Amino acid sequence: MPFFDLLTRQQNTRGSWGCQRTRVARRLPALVLLAAVGAASCGPPPEPRDPTATAAAELRGQAREALDRGDARLAVATFRRALQLAPSDADTWNDLGLAYEVAGDLDSAQASFESAIRLAPRRAPAHLNLAVLLMRRGVSGRARTEFAQALELDPGNPSPYWNFATALLDVGKTEPARELLDTALQLDPACGPAEATYGRLEALNGQPALAIPHFERAESLGVQGATLQANLGLALLEVGRAAEAEVRLDRAVALDSTSASAWNHLGLARLGTGKVAEAIEALERARRLAPRDEDLRFNLGSALLRLERYAEAVALLERPRPERADLLALAAMALRGAGRRGDALLFAKDAAARAPRDVVILNNYGVLLAETGDVESALDVWRQVLEVDPGNTTARDNLKARGGVAPQSEEAGGGSKPRP
Repeated sequence: MPFFDLLTRQQNTRGSWGCQRTRVARRLPALVLLAAVGAASCGPPPEPRDPTATAAAELRGQAREALDRGDARLAVATFRRALQLAPSDADTWNDLGLAYEVAGDLDSAQASFESAIRLAPRRAPAHLNLAVLLMRRGVSGRARTEFAQALELDPGNPSPYWNFATALLDVGKTEPARELLDTALQLDPACGPAEATYGRLEALNGQPALAIPHFERAESLGVQGATLQANLGLALLEVGRAAEAEVRLDRAVALDSTSASAWNHLGLARLGTGKVAEAIEALERARRLAPRDEDLRFNLGSALLRLERYAEAVALLERPRPERADLLALAAMALRGAGRRGDALLFAKDAAARAPRDVVILNNYGVLLAETGDVESALDVWRQVLEVDPGNTTARDNLKARGGVAPQSEEAGGGSKPRP
């Protein structure tokens, strides 16, 4: 019987790395919840002096609570109501900018920060928030000017350094970010958010083993919440510590059940500890939160195949027809398991055409060709595998089992191309 290769891929270890937000650092992510903390608030609001000021302060408090819950639309509406009562309150304009940013309205966010600066040009947080936003929007020159202004106004505060480092990481500038984080930690060696951002930097550099101590240090310094747990869990997962990763990711989804990335990585951690049924539950949660994510589709399909739940895997993978070769090949395996070898062969052929040097996909395509009676084409495909990877024992065993002869070397021209 021909031998299949296990279909495996780098299974969506893309994640948003960032620092847990705190009560004094209200910046929420603009796109996803696993994102950076922002600038500290401008300090306590002034004591209200009249009923109008009291009402504005109450509305501002309600808006901040909504923003902390992640309800950016309600926060925007409530901050705007507060500004109708107190239109010259710079702190409320600054907070409104943060709310707009979380809601994805970057133009309004920028305008709000600029209003805060016009009303209170000597306050650092609005300059810093504007600098972070401008860097993320690609306006690096003005961003650096606003950042310099924030440093001039508050030179001993580590917050501007790690916040701007976060913005630099968002645009892929890791080494300038490292310099800023080093400065932040020189100013305050116990700055938890700077440690968490350092963890993000190392993770983005492909060094999860270096990221883990920074995340653990941040936690020991009081950084808490779903973001830190998810980021630490992902780093542990990437270094093969699946059981520890599962504990952290369980905590993350308990604290925030709305993150598809955290549910996905929890599913992968459970696969790593052999809890396949529980992994499927987590991956299904992730899939409901992000139904168009093709990495999630692959991960869930792979898990279903492990338990031979072929009908469910076919329903997930067959329609809409995938564009990616790995998903096409996975769908072929599901269709084969469901007894639909003819349809499986069509998917496998498409996958092989899209990935002509992927030895796993090619080997499995050869198996399906052999099973559907086209042994000569199967032999050609297995020879092609050996041309790409001369040491591939699966293809060599498949050739031997069917009486085929392996190519001697690439220079000798051994092996023929798959038939159309």
